[in-house]
Amino acid sequence: MCTAALLIRGAAVAHEQAIAFTEVSFVTENSMSDCTIDGCRIEVAHRLVIHDAESTLMSVLGARADLVGDPDAQARFETYVADRFALLQGDDQSIGIDLTLLGGEVERGYYWVYQEGWLEPGLDAISVSQTVLMDAIADQTNRINVRHAGATETFVSTSDRQSFSYRFK
Repeated sequence: MCTAALLIRGAAVAHEQAIAFTEVSFVTENSMSDCTIDGCRIEVAHRLVIHDAESTLMSVLGARADLVGDPDAQARFETYVADRFALLQGDDQSIGIDLTLLGGEVERGYYWVYQEGWLEPGLDAISVSQTVLMDAIADQTNRINVRHAGATETFVSTSDRQSFSYRFK
């Protein structure tokens, strides 16, 4: 078989990896503020492949799956994402940090979902739980970037490990 035929055949059976990205940013009022002393705003952005999101919408929620043109489908999916992502106080898995669902938008093959909240002063750690799309896609991987004080730490959530702790330095 010639090389070109092998390349075409390989491309035909290739499958995009099921990966979603979440960025959690802790934003202080000024560069001298410290989240553990002053508290800070939390900004969360989830980026999901539309195809994976629509498949999940149909299989898990049994809902129409047109995220590009159906506002009801968009609202249901945004709520689904918010329900499967949690920030918890310290290592205590029972006390959640309230996040407000701001909405979502379509951008070049991705669906973005946005949330925000407030980190109370005095916390030196949080736990993050991220299970978005995992109930519909067996090999789903969620990559979470936590940004704080000019540094970024990356965590990977899989079916084997769906939560982790982050300590403020």
